[in-house]
Amino acid sequence: MVLVAVPLAVYLLAQRPTRRDLVVGAVLGTVACALLVGPVDPFGALERAWAALLAGALTVVVVQRPGRSFVPSALLALGLAAGAASLLVWLTPLSWGEVAWRVSRHFGYQARLIVGQMAAAADAAGGGASPFVMTLERSVEAGIRLASAVFPALLLLQSFAALALGWALYQRLALAPVGAPLGRLRTFRFDDNLIWGVVLALVALLVPRLAGVGMLGGNLAVFFGGLYALRGFAVAAAMAATAGIDGLLAAAGAALMLLFLAPVAAIAALALGLTDTWVDWRRRLERAAGPR
Repeated sequence: MVLVAVPLAVYLLAQRPTRRDLVVGAVLGTVACALLVGPVDPFGALERAWAALLAGALTVVVVQRPGRSFVPSALLALGLAAGAASLLVWLTPLSWGEVAWRVSRHFGYQARLIVGQMAAAADAAGGGASPFVMTLERSVEAGIRLASAVFPALLLLQSFAALALGWALYQRLALAPVGAPLGRLRTFRFDDNLIWGVVLALVALLVPRLAGVGMLGGNLAVFFGGLYALRGFAVAAAMAATAGIDGLLAAAGAALMLLFLAPVAAIAALALGLTDTWVDWRRRLERAAGPR
């Protein structure tokens, strides 16, 4: 909730606001601050720090150029916030290893609670802890270890989604919103120069000793992989719309694909997104659908 309330407050307060926008933004900012106040565990401290860095970076971006298109402004804000976070880690005793430990400890505790409740329910039913519960526990622990290693990338992707939701709410709540509303999924794209992020991720993953960047490679791969997979889904949505598959029918098809063929769909979307940098599939679709 905080990750949505904070950018929404910034959008309302920092882009030529009306009096009503100022009041709503101030209320949202107060609520967000109230949610962040109070004793927290080490993971909660990370959440607070990131919310503050993201708010500051977004404020700089929107004040500098109000009404800028959402995608470039959001990516710039995320880049500034990530750079500031990296600088803080470098300047303070906090390390990326400790960040991963805090994430693993936080989500591991929650996972153990859930698995423990499942095991207790199995005991109450008289069957004892089932092999399924034990297998689930091992799988969850492995997933938490993996997620904690790439938590910065996952947080950036989550923040990008939160910024998008905040921008959509801003367009509805503001009396005179600045900038264009979010487009449909099939129009989603970003600067092709971000492909260099993928190249850097590959270099860091394939030659980590030469790159000397440790866990950076995995985080870059997850973040840019997520962005390009989303771009690939946008290309697929454009292809479906060209074929007359749109609206609820397209949403139902996408849901079935993600439900039963999630790995295949993700790999195909990533491939479409990456190749769209050079091929520009949607422009080809427009040319093919032109006058005949």
